[in-house]
Amino acid sequence: MMNVNDLLIDLLEDNRRRLHRVFDAISDDCMFWKPEAEANNIAVTVWHMARIFDVFLTQQAKGDLAEEECWYQHGWAEQTGYYPRGIGQNGWGMLTGYTQEEVAAMPRLTREQVLGYSDEVYDTVKKYLKNIPLEKMQMPGAGFEGKYSHYQCIQMALLDNVRHLGEILAIKARWDRKIKQ
Repeated sequence: MMNVNDLLIDLLEDNRRRLHRVFDAISDDCMFWKPEAEANNIAVTVWHMARIFDVFLTQQAKGDLAEEECWYQHGWAEQTGYYPRGIGQNGWGMLTGYTQEEVAAMPRLTREQVLGYSDEVYDTVKKYLKNIPLEKMQMPGAGFEGKYSHYQCIQMALLDNVRHLGEILAIKARWDRKIKQ
């Protein structure tokens, strides 16, 4: 019988598979195309998806410092020269609340960097879900002043990732129509 952790892992892995299928089907031109001037491209959106999980797991659920996020621990900040801490909503540096200038200042990540960071974050979330006791999942997370449980911190990030995958599919569909004209 599947428990809540198994269900979240199943949904996480389904979202990852769907994301990889999109990347297998798109060109780099599509990955960096913006359907309108103030829209985000697919690469930025996937980075945002990973950052949501990275921040919500590290800071909100576990209560660790930002330095413990995959972005910093796995060398992505150093590799890209991008240190987003202090930017956007609550200084989380995950795209939410960025100005257009702050989005424009982000580095242009390669396909490998986008998927590599995303996969590392998904792997970290999956490992966390495999190891956290079910009882602790219902306990308040460290962030949000204890308003949300560990489960809710992960669920919010996961639902946001699913929603953003829909946006990515919409951008791809617009790209496909554009190149057929």
